[in-house]
Parts: sequence; structure tokens; C-alpha cells
Amino acid sequence: MTSTSAPRSLFILGIVIGALLFAGLAPDAQAQGGRVLLAEISDAIDGSTLEYMREAVDEAKLGGYAALVVRFDTPGGALAETEAIASLLLDANLPVLGWVGPVGAHAWSAGTILLESTDLAAMAPGSTIGSVQPVVIGPSGVEPVTDEKIIQAVVQSLRAKIALHVIPDRNESLAERFVVDNLNLNPSDARRLGATEFVADSVQDLLAQADGQRVLLQEVGPPAVTVKDFVVAVAGAEVVTFRPSLRVGFLSVLSDPLISSLLLILGIYLLIFGLSAPGYGAEIAGIIVLLLAIIGLGFSVDPIAILLIVIGVIFIVVELKTPGFGAFGIAGILSIIIGAVFLAPLRPPDFFVSPEYQALFLLALLAPTISFGAFLLFAVYKVMEVRRRKPTIGAMVGDSAEAVDAIRAGETGYVRYAGELWQSIPTEDLTPGTKVYIRAVEGIVLRVSTSPPARPAEPAVKRGLASLLRRKSA
Repeated sequence: MTSTSAPRSLFILGIVIGALLFAGLAPDAQAQGGRVLLAEISDAIDGSTLEYMREAVDEAKLGGYAALVVRFDTPGGALAETEAIASLLLDANLPVLGWVGPVGAHAWSAGTILLESTDLAAMAPGSTIGSVQPVVIGPSGVEPVTDEKIIQAVVQSLRAKIALHVIPDRNESLAERFVVDNLNLNPSDARRLGATEFVADSVQDLLAQADGQRVLLQEVGPPAVTVKDFVVAVAGAEVVTFRPSLRVGFLSVLSDPLISSLLLILGIYLLIFGLSAPGYGAEIAGIIVLLLAIIGLGFSVDPIAILLIVIGVIFIVVELKTPGFGAFGIAGILSIIIGAVFLAPLRPPDFFVSPEYQALFLLALLAPTISFGAFLLFAVYKVMEVRRRKPTIGAMVGDSAEAVDAIRAGETGYVRYAGELWQSIPTEDLTPGTKVYIRAVEGIVLRVSTSPPARPAEPAVKRGLASLLRRKSA
């Protein structure tokens, strides 16, 4: 790799990361009052879904909402993330309403587990739930898990969630049929068998039916432990759609298996290419791409976010200490920006950062970084512009100037060249105003003469070719 290809590789990487960054949605503050918050699980359940639901539950609890409504239309997903989301829904200290919709939607596998973890559940006409048997992805594709130990663990976990619902009462015997027999239910059968409470064709219909209903989640003892005890009051409530932070939007893009796999392959090849050729651009880009792939593959986000910021600072320090084309500086800026996006919002267990503070945090961290990046890019542009510029000193030879003083041959005087005064040593005596030609440049002194320089002799091959062309034209 040549030295000029390093910033080009990082520039392309910056464009890709910028596109990924703006694929997410910025945090949006929600107003308080007689409202319910609507969150949606409409794709495969993965790590980004967990982060999305964690933000939604926090926003619903601390935003003064009357309830959290979760709309499902999902084929299922990862079991570990599903269990974590189920715990969030069961532990939320406000009513959580689940709705499989719109018409024709489904909440299969992990989606059924989450629907049964909501306080009141409803399905739209034409929707389906069920098929909870766990599966794994193997060499031949998706394969059902038949290990009895795992099957029974999933059955008992789902049974425990259903058994918590004392009011309204749900049928915990459905847990085994969902997992072992891959039972599927339509809306009317789900309500009749005690898997759900309502058939609702819209969120507003669900709210109308749920208003005034008592919710009692209780672990049957002895002693009995009450998890939730609410009377749902959502009549006439305004439905506000939850908007996740930029962090979750970016994570949802990286969590796509296709994107994370491509990033992993791209990062490995960038490292191989960079280590086998001179320069630093490919290696740096490879490190950043590999870290993004690791995040997408499900590794913990916060430690990698801190690592990205640390790597970014190191790159910038190296850039300040090492003359070059700005490859380290650009990589450092990109690393800090990505790390800042993943590091905010900070959400320890008992602390919630408001969307306004999240925006302030990002602004405080990114503003100086982007300012430094803009300056660095400007400096790199100017350096490249100077390198592309025609050499000034060499271009002066053969140009004309004008004597300002009377100068004796071999002595020093001044001539005017391009409006500037230059020290010069002529080969002949000069009077003021004499036209001279620059023969050589020695530092800041010009060697000049009154006779123009002779044309350089043409190479023999060139002279022979010219002679041949003249003979043919004759």
C-alpha cells in the first residue's frame, strides 16, 4: 500500500460508519401525562432487542406513562436475550400490555414467551402464537433441539411465567404443549384456552378492553409473593411510539448476522492486506471494523466502547507525534465517535440518564473531537495541495527579471522577479531596468544573465523521429 492510500482507506471506512450511525434514530424526549408508551418487537430477537426494551421499560417507568404496550410481530430469536427481556417486563412497576398485531402478525417461539410475560395479552385477528421448541443453527441449517434437559428447562421457565398470572388467570399447562408439541394458537383459541385475555384489532381496541382490569402477578407460596398488583387505567390515553437512542439504532444494524459476518471478514482481510504492504491505513481500518463485528456478534458493548475511545486517544497522540498523512488522526476520531455513541446512554441498574442528558453527553464528547477532526482534515488537504503544487524554485529557471540596481558582473545586487526583490549575481554588468534571465537558483540568490538560456538539446531518438516525420510529410 502506498502512503496516499492510507487516508483513502480510512475515508471510505468513515463513510460506511457514518451511514451506519445515521441508520439509527436519535433519542427523543417523551412528554408526560395520560399516555401509554408503545414499543415494537418486529424482527428477530437479539442483543439489540434487549437494549431497545431496556430503554423502553426505563422510559415508561420514569416518564410517567400509564402503561407500556409491546407490539409483537417476530419469528423468535435468541433464548438468553428473550429471558432477559421477559424479566424486564415482569419486573416493571407499571402495567405491561402485549399485542400481537396488526392483522396477520405472529409471535412465534421467543415471541410467545415474551407475550406470556406481559400482564395482559391480546392478539389481532389472523395472528398466530406458538412453536416454542428451541432450535439451533447447524451445518444443515435450522435444527430443533431434542435434548430433554434443555426442553424441560424451557418448559419450566415458561410455566413459571404463566403461573405468575393470578388475575387474570392463565393456563400454565399450555407451557408444555407450546414447547414439546409446538402448539400454535389463533386469537380465539388463545383466549379460550387461557393463553391471552383479548382479541383486539388495534392498540386503541386493546386499551379500551384493558381499562379497569385488575392485574395481579403473584408467586404462589407459601408464602405468597406479590410481584404486581394494579388496576389498569388507560381510558382515552394517548399512544406515544417509543424512539430508541442512536446507540440502539446503531447496535441493531451491527447485530444483523449478515452485516456482522461481513464486517468480521472485511476486518480480517484488511489486517492481512495492511500487514503485507507498507503503510498504516488498512491495519487501522481493520482494527476498527473487527471491533464493530465483535459488538455485532453479541459481545458486551460497554467495555468495547471504552476500548474504542482509548484506541482513539492513542491514535491521535501517535498522529501528533508522527508526521504523516493523518491516517492515525482520522482513525482516532472515528474510534472516539463510535465509542461515544455506544458509551451513552449510561444505564447502571438504579440510575436513568434522560434523553436530554444523553444528547448533552454526546455533544460534550463529540464537539471537540469533530472540531479536531475538521482541523486535521483541513491540514491534510493543505499538505496534499502543497505536494501536488509545481515546484516554485525549479520553475524560475529560464524566466525573465529586471535589474533594479546597477550591478557589476560577479557582484551582488537586486532584481525584480514576479513583483518581488531577489538578490542576484549577474554574469555581465547591468544598469537599472536591464532585462535579465535566471540561469540558476542558489538558495535565495539568483544567477542571471542578459542572454536567454539555450534550448536544451533534444535526445538523439527524438531528433531522429522528428526527422522521419518531416520526410514522410514531404
